[in-house]
Amino acid sequence: MSILRNIDRYSEKLIIALFMITMTILIFLQVVSRYVFGDSITWTEELSRYLFIWLIFLTIGIGFKENKHIGIDIVLDLLPKTLQKLIRQLTYILVLVLSLLFVWEGYILVLQMQMFGQTSANLQLPMWWVYLSLPVGFLLSTIRLIQASINLWLHKSEEGS
Repeated sequence: MSILRNIDRYSEKLIIALFMITMTILIFLQVVSRYVFGDSITWTEELSRYLFIWLIFLTIGIGFKENKHIGIDIVLDLLPKTLQKLIRQLTYILVLVLSLLFVWEGYILVLQMQMFGQTSANLQLPMWWVYLSLPVGFLLSTIRLIQASINLWLHKSEEGS
């Protein structure tokens, strides 16, 4: 569990915060350059878009860990606690299988993008860097789903720990 604590402290949330700050600065520069100077900085929009894509995939796992994903609990709340846990566990298993599928298919996609050698329009970044967000994000989701599954049976699911 110390590995997960280190991922929490130093990786996921720190990277997400840095990406958000960078995106905000880039979009601010884009707006100022367009409306004050009458000319836009073209690469800021592209980099902001790629950072946003990474943000989406990096935050999926945190949503599982903190039980923040959208769900319809009205029927589930009417069931006995043990049955609720079993249904949640089944859901975690199904989403885990889907996450592993995305990791695998994302990995194949990244390999294909490396072979094609495609680069972005303005920054000339290899596009496989952008597509790498898919397997990385779902790999972190897989870890978080396993953690949420363990916490479910340790009565920690409500606390988001």
